[in-house]
Amino acid sequence: MHGTHGARNPGKVIKWYVDYVLDVTGAELSEGEDVVTLVMNELGELVEEARRGMAVIPKESVFDEKGRVVSFDARDVLRFLEGASPDQLETFKRLLLRELRRRRRLGEEVNRIESEVEKYIKSLRVYVPFSILEYDRFRLWGDRYHFFFKAEVGVHKYLDEYEGTLSELIELFKRVVARESRDVSKLVERARRERGKWVKRVAGLSRLLHELESHVIEKAILTIGGPRLARPSAWRGLNDSVIIAMDMGLFKDDSGEIIRWDVTRAGPGDVVYGANPHMWPEFYEWFVESARTSRLLSVILRSFRAEVDGLSGLPVKELRGYVVIMDKDKIEYKQLSARELMEAHTTDFTTGKRFEPEPAVIYCGPGDDRIYSIRGRDT
Repeated sequence: MHGTHGARNPGKVIKWYVDYVLDVTGAELSEGEDVVTLVMNELGELVEEARRGMAVIPKESVFDEKGRVVSFDARDVLRFLEGASPDQLETFKRLLLRELRRRRRLGEEVNRIESEVEKYIKSLRVYVPFSILEYDRFRLWGDRYHFFFKAEVGVHKYLDEYEGTLSELIELFKRVVARESRDVSKLVERARRERGKWVKRVAGLSRLLHELESHVIEKAILTIGGPRLARPSAWRGLNDSVIIAMDMGLFKDDSGEIIRWDVTRAGPGDVVYGANPHMWPEFYEWFVESARTSRLLSVILRSFRAEVDGLSGLPVKELRGYVVIMDKDKIEYKQLSARELMEAHTTDFTTGKRFEPEPAVIYCGPGDDRIYSIRGRDT
């Protein structure tokens, strides 16, 4: 059933819809007067992308007051909003804004937790991946809460509950990080051995890696494109449509395929590739296999700097572009000039039309060749 699903408590159904909307949109909504219109536009775009096969619409299942399972998705919420009475729309807006503010407060707490744990990780001198995927809490008394969280720490994911203060929760995460750092150190060592093995097998690979890694301050994103790329082991058993719909880092168009890898400085002298630590050792074999299959790769390195662009508020990024060629067991590369890179990133090759450069970016060529696109304009 659609609308209110035949439930006796329409307010409860509207609360289901509010939670669904914020889960789907990632709470990226403003608190303006047109918040309901914004929601309808977001849901409409999702439905259209799903119709064209570019997205998968998440489905939600809840229990009604009689213990029956009620399932709905974006299409049901959109139909409800399109046919809702003024009173229902006002209730939806009120509950949406209240929940939006609550989630933003939780988001501020998550930022504090991650910031303090990241400082602790740096003191360990080995990079331990840490992120909070889900987070909620309710007050017990005073400054004590019952916390619910899903966190990714090192090589594991934790779904757990904890009672205490926010500071005590942060100390708990630090202890888990310290324990996980031992397994992470082993994976860094395995990645180091794999790197050494493939550098010996493939001439020119060491030179290319040194060039890329010399521009990684702490974190970067490596975007690699070619006619046909290898698939990381974590994707085995999944077809490409699922991988793309789940936003796992694969992109396809008429010119070929693109896969993105996180790049992180993991400690003195070590750089690792991949968001999942288990993927760190396999990157080098994946890259060589992709280069052999495609023969010619495009490589874009997006390095994050400490500065923040004053106008856009975005972190400043350095972009570098390379053309990589593999012939037999030898890799050679050529770096694009700053002008070539900027033109490639500001031209629609299907129409030839130019568009504005991305803000907070420095287009980098060999040596000191640079074009700045920061403070909202080219300088």
